Amino acid sequence: MRPSVRLWPILLFALVCSGAVEGNQLARALEAGNNGVQFLEGGLTGLYQSALEASEDTGNYEIDLIGSIVLRQADGETVGSTDFVFWAFHVDNLGNLQSTGKLAQKAGLLWDTNDINVDNSVTQFGVFGLRQFFLNDRLDLGIGKLFPGMIHTESAYTANNSETYTTKIISASAVGGYFEAIGLGANLKYWGNSWFVQGGFSDAKAESEFDFSSLADGVLAWTAEAGWAPRQLGGDTAVSLLAFRVDQTPTLDKQTGWALAGTHDFGESRRYGIFGRYTRASGGEGRGQENADAALPLKSAAYLGFAFNRPLGRVNDQLGLAALYGQPTEYRESQGFSSQYGVEAFWKIGISRIFRITPSLQLLRNREDEVEYVIGIRAKIAADFAQYFKRR
Repeated sequence: MRPSVRLWPILLFALVCSGAVEGNQLARALEAGNNGVQFLEGGLTGLYQSALEASEDTGNYEIDLIGSIVLRQADGETVGSTDFVFWAFHVDNLGNLQSTGKLAQKAGLLWDTNDINVDNSVTQFGVFGLRQFFLNDRLDLGIGKLFPGMIHTESAYTANNSETYTTKIISASAVGGYFEAIGLGANLKYWGNSWFVQGGFSDAKAESEFDFSSLADGVLAWTAEAGWAPRQLGGDTAVSLLAFRVDQTPTLDKQTGWALAGTHDFGESRRYGIFGRYTRASGGEGRGQENADAALPLKSAAYLGFAFNRPLGRVNDQLGLAALYGQPTEYRESQGFSSQYGVEAFWKIGISRIFRITPSLQLLRNREDEVEYVIGIRAKIAADFAQYFKRR
């Protein structure tokens, strides 16, 4: 299925840009340095998936603009720099293809095969806030519209469906209601020599990213995380424990839970990586039958993955393989679901500096205790425009 006509001007615009950005774009924006506009990426990602046994398919696209701008540069022992960070996106289904959630339902799958599940187009800010640094950048305070899922249990291999895995167990969370809380909030993080602690909150009741009246109601998603991140090992290495609580909302019960996550790159060249996460929660069920389907489907989930970076000497390529497991909530059990498991594999192929294609395969146990084969193809065009703003 080709993208709708309105996408072609964006595709053509992206094709003439240069300087593609690899890895987790939002993480790079959050780690940007000094001197004005440090990171400004525009990207377009299209995804098509087909469940072969169920003869169902889905497709969607996402347009992103991610940036980091230094508003005030300072290297002080007390008060440091002030940054403005943002992530704006637009998502919609491709043509007349059904949503991801409907494919999962018809195929008897317990969780979505990708994390974009919309019936109509959505345009909003995923991140829109300020970061203030203190104590020689050891203390970091973020205020505004944050994205808790990108702040906690970080890994270059996860929570990034436009670059790596698409299954919702890895690219988002099918357990923790904190992950995609869209309201205003704050987060405070402190870095030690080889460890960190952080905690924050977001408005759990907000219907839009700038819902100030909802924030005043005090219905919040709370997070607290402690981790070990030995920088001397090189690469992306960390182990952390996260605790979360989401207050009762008009549609969902209160939820509490925790997650244990880890990631490690091998060697200075970071050729290989392993990563994983286990999440468990209680509560979060729909309040009343009319809200039952709005709740997340799992009460626990786990994945363990392996990454092979730069296979066959191709510097922009990446191979990935991950094992998946999910345990349903009581409501999903009443619908006939039992624990499901599976695997996802992908190969990200860098065609040029700005364009990459990623074929993928998911093998998933469905509700009938049979194997569902979900094949996918993802294409992404992305360019970093920050070079045009930096001083010469």
